[in-house]
Amino acid sequence: MAIVKRPPESVNRSLSLETPASELLDDYCKFVDCRPDYVGNFAVLARDPGYRKCKASNNGPGRVPVAGIARRSA
Repeated sequence: MAIVKRPPESVNRSLSLETPASELLDDYCKFVDCRPDYVGNFAVLARDPGYRKCKASNNGPGRVPVAGIARRSA
């Protein structure tokens, strides 16, 4: 059995951020001396308790139903 595991596959994505969020991301990346993709991966994998609860109530892995996602008013 290998001690070093193969890293997860990387997928390129494009997204738009509002200016304040983009500036905050850049500032945070400088603060922790890392790349924005690392910060994004860490944020997504941070395991929000509400999200985990929603996933668990829907039988584990898979997509979260739209009703389980808070929507921003337009």
